[in-house]
Amino acid sequence: MQEGRKRVALLMGSFNPVHCGHLAVARYVLAQDLAEEVWLVVSPRNPFKDAADLAPFEDRLAMVRLALAEIGDPRLRACDAEAALPRPSYTIHTVEYLRESYPGAEFIILAGSDIADQLPRWYRSDELRRMVRFLIYPRNSGEASPEMANAPMYGIDSTSVRKSVAEGAPLEIGVVPQSVSDYIRAKKLYAMRTIEQWTELIAEKPETADYYFERGRLYYRNNDFGKAANDFNRALEIDPGHTAARQMREMTEAIFNFRNFDIYNP
Repeated sequence: MQEGRKRVALLMGSFNPVHCGHLAVARYVLAQDLAEEVWLVVSPRNPFKDAADLAPFEDRLAMVRLALAEIGDPRLRACDAEAALPRPSYTIHTVEYLRESYPGAEFIILAGSDIADQLPRWYRSDELRRMVRFLIYPRNSGEASPEMANAPMYGIDSTSVRKSVAEGAPLEIGVVPQSVSDYIRAKKLYAMRTIEQWTELIAEKPETADYYFERGRLYYRNNDFGKAANDFNRALEIDPGHTAARQMREMTEAIFNFRNFDIYNP
């Protein structure tokens, strides 16, 4: 520990959506005095995850803020720093940015034991591990840090939450904070939408790349490859780092090359 500097633990993730498991880990770190603050750093896009069902960054950040407001502990903060950084988001870039922005803080990274084995794959991982200390909390598999060995383990994950919402099942108490559950329903996040519904959302927020991507996926499923390609191209114009849109555009272009005719406006 570096004397005189505030210890800030960074719980980084997509938070798609934030759930009670995330919050339990953050509160445990504070209760055990492993850090003086915990910041939930919302990632615009995780380079190791599929962005296909990723809610807009603004909505995920809003849900984190709602969840923390419901707890009411000022030591828990939502952090939107990665919104200002190049995409895809790499942890070392975030840490470098935060260290420059908050020179009085000593940053610690919170990570689940199930991803600890992935650390060597992280961008500039050796340098990152020299820059910051890691606290590994127990999750599904892998070994936790000794300080985190007794941290609560929740059988909750964001994928299951999204699946429940898409299937129309109610979210059980204790899965996500009530304010987050209400927000998901109000914004109709993670629900299956039609092309017409995505078109309405695009009319409301025409600069949201994810909306074009989702509509393009539906066109693709309907074999309307020309319109799909147009939507993937538009998504990439708005967000050149949209990995999923780039992948889908490549798949669509492969179909065009196979059919050997031009049915879209590039």
